[in-house]
Amino acid sequence: MKKIIIIISISLLVNLSNATNYIVTNTNDAGTGSLREQITYANAFVGTHTISFNIPTSDGNYNAVQGVWTIHLLSSLPYITKANLNIDGTTQTTNQGNTNVNGPEIVIDGNNAVDYGFFIYNVAGVTINSFVISNFLYGIEITGTNAQNNVVKGNYVGVNYNASDSASNYIGIEIIGNPQHNTIGGTTAADRNIVSGNSHIGIRVVNSNYNIISGNYVGTNRTATASLGNYDGISIEGTAKFNIIGGLTLGERNIVSGNVAYGIPVFGAGCDKNKILGNYIGTDITGSYAIPNTYGILFDDGAKYNIIGGRVNGAGNLISGNSGYGIFLYNNMTNSDTTIGNIIGANANGTLAIPNANGIVIDGIPKYQYIDSNLISGNLQHGIVVHATGTDYNTIIRNKIGTAMNGTTALANGIDGIRISEGPQHNIVGGDQGKGNIISFNGGVGVSVMTASDDYNKISANSIFGNGGLGIDLYPIGPNANDAGDADSGPNQEMNYPVITFAEYNPYSTGTTVNGNISTIAANFVKIEFFVSDNDVSNYGEGKTYLGFATPDVAGNFTASFYGITSANKITATATDSSGNTSEFSANFQVSLYAGINSMDDDSNIQLFPNPSKEIISITGIENSEIRISNAQGEILKIIPAAKSSESIDVKLLAKGIYFVQISNSKGVFVKKLMKD
Repeated sequence: MKKIIIIISISLLVNLSNATNYIVTNTNDAGTGSLREQITYANAFVGTHTISFNIPTSDGNYNAVQGVWTIHLLSSLPYITKANLNIDGTTQTTNQGNTNVNGPEIVIDGNNAVDYGFFIYNVAGVTINSFVISNFLYGIEITGTNAQNNVVKGNYVGVNYNASDSASNYIGIEIIGNPQHNTIGGTTAADRNIVSGNSHIGIRVVNSNYNIISGNYVGTNRTATASLGNYDGISIEGTAKFNIIGGLTLGERNIVSGNVAYGIPVFGAGCDKNKILGNYIGTDITGSYAIPNTYGILFDDGAKYNIIGGRVNGAGNLISGNSGYGIFLYNNMTNSDTTIGNIIGANANGTLAIPNANGIVIDGIPKYQYIDSNLISGNLQHGIVVHATGTDYNTIIRNKIGTAMNGTTALANGIDGIRISEGPQHNIVGGDQGKGNIISFNGGVGVSVMTASDDYNKISANSIFGNGGLGIDLYPIGPNANDAGDADSGPNQEMNYPVITFAEYNPYSTGTTVNGNISTIAANFVKIEFFVSDNDVSNYGEGKTYLGFATPDVAGNFTASFYGITSANKITATATDSSGNTSEFSANFQVSLYAGINSMDDDSNIQLFPNPSKEIISITGIENSEIRISNAQGEILKIIPAAKSSESIDVKLLAKGIYFVQISNSKGVFVKKLMKD
């Protein structure tokens, strides 16, 4: 009998040491049934534990109007030093009913006198779920190298019971001191934290890597329809790396709006390789109206290799409605970041303006910034500003600047599409064919280069049209006069533009031939780019459709041929020297129709038969001639030298349609239309 009692006693001790459920039964600061006591117990015993809640409505700190129970703390709760602990506020709903339909039932209140709400110290696998956490210095703190795979979800941090008003912490949630792989939020509505109303920062990540912040509302009310701002929204600082803000799915989207200063600041030397994906920054939950931050996203103080958006579906952010800049890339050593696939200044569909003051501002010596495939439209001032000496080697390609998402409908930025000013050099706007931007409908200039120190800025292969000012304007405002030998200086060295002297359309042979010259040093190293002109009222550009390029000879003379343009078009061109200085658009030149064509009937010795033809045509009377067969677009399909007086030509592989047969010899050029059956 004694042996049985001993065995039972040992069994009870083992079960106690592996207990999985500690129940909070009152709102007392301490003592039996308190949250403080249950955290103390959970820390003390090995095992995987849950702290659950079952506080009756008879408790003195139950507010029947709000449907919440408030725990007023007199000091910080014990640090959580036990791994695999689930502190689950949803159990109060399970046990006592959904008394607060607009938020969690358990309020943890620091009374503006307590440092920390929940403090996870150097342990893994802790979940903090479904609390209102207010009036602390730090609402939730996660710290320590071993603080990994912890989850904070379903909480209201910095707001009242229904997230309609602030109940500020200084910082809502902070991850600091090398925690990794922690998650703030999740992918479902139940996972969402409302982190708003905090006096400094909503969510702060410092010197910590591989953490995920997704699915939260940061700076808004619980429906993400109105502002309830933190000072800053989500701040990534110090040497924080490889953190992800947002995600590719709707459930992972953060709404980061209504914050006093920055929506998402990322700053610090070593603050590298973080990703900002799929968020709405400065708008409501529908992406249809503004809830402004002052600045949407900031990269500063040496942040490198970070990514805003991406090429894959869902990666792009909506960055609109901010009262300052949508994206601010700032300061020395803030280099090599990527902004790709975002909407900046428009609604979620890219059809209507929700303006930032400026779309993207690159200022204060950032280098190697890569701006690719964004919609940057509808902003009050400029689409993109590149500013200040040392802000060099940035690349701007494949963006739509001043249009709606379809690339053809106007959605203007108020002033310039792109403005380069006060010293930037070696920046690239466009590039090889296929990398050009669409820069259209802006209230001012398409691309302005403003000051004498703004040199070596290449503007290439873009589609620029419909802007209020010039397509490219090297200040002073308006078309500049060329100077002999191009010896002057100024923005982009006031590079001379080409002078087109001849443009002729030949529908029967070589398409359109363009000739001209450029007066500049080392002309044979200059790249002349040709465009179908938008026929700007200034008569200088704009260059709407990129055609291709040519290289002049040492004397500056150039020639080029293009298909797809006719005598209905005007041609314009730019010149870019070997250092990357691009000129303004040249004066427009009207394409003329080639006049040197005779009818075949002018030489009765030349005969073509049968016509129409299915397989073989015969041509006679053509000794010492060249025969060219072209389609209706002017593309040459066959060239046949004819030494003899007759020639048979196989045309059976040609599709049905109209073709032109050109015979050139010492008597002239003779053309006959061929019908192919």
